[in-house]
Amino acid sequence: MHSPRYLTQTLTLAALSAMVLSGCGEKATGSIPEPGDSSSSAASSASVSAGGADTSEGATAEATERFSGGSKAPEGEYRAADEQGPAQNVPKPEAPAGMNVESDEGLEKFLGYWAESVNYGLQTGDFSYASPLIGNEHNSDLEYFAWVENVYHHDGWVVGNLRSVVLGDGLLVTQDNHFYTWGGNLLVQNAYIYSGGESAFYDNSFTKTRGVSFEAEFIDGKWVLKGIQEIKDQQ
Repeated sequence: MHSPRYLTQTLTLAALSAMVLSGCGEKATGSIPEPGDSSSSAASSASVSAGGADTSEGATAEATERFSGGSKAPEGEYRAADEQGPAQNVPKPEAPAGMNVESDEGLEKFLGYWAESVNYGLQTGDFSYASPLIGNEHNSDLEYFAWVENVYHHDGWVVGNLRSVVLGDGLLVTQDNHFYTWGGNLLVQNAYIYSGGESAFYDNSFTKTRGVSFEAEFIDGKWVLKGIQEIKDQQ
């Protein structure tokens, strides 16, 4: 088996304490609305002002348009999200040629495209590219997508939190019925989430040393991500 092209860091398969795989790790500060929360945010004395927003009593509830970098980017110029506003002109993910082939190369391309599609949603609130790639069994991702969409619906945005897939040589296992597992890492950047003048920090540094197994199935001529499981210590 060749060395995967999507490798971004040396593979480490150190098992950590059990945690639900989601887009964010431990929340450090702030108060961000949960899905279905009718308010734009909940008050918190530990919260941080988002981009200088007026959070004083009597401030207008009307949404204020914000721009990363402090200004509207020229058409086609990508700007990452920051404390001043969400990402701008985020390139739409494009499925690579040869992805929907039942092979190790096809699965590798699929997992890279999945990460790219999730990253697009994290920067825009639009998970229409990522959601069709995921089976209903992998509901932790689907629930997290809904939570992030809710943040954007409340005029919030996400900074960081982007995912990278790391696949290990010799860790691809073919099982029955077109089901595959591939050991590696799912690296997630640290994140700030802004909403309603509040910000919350999430520490995702643990993902650098947590081994996971990507579970995928080839169904009706295409790949479907069925789950991502933490690799437990076998000692």
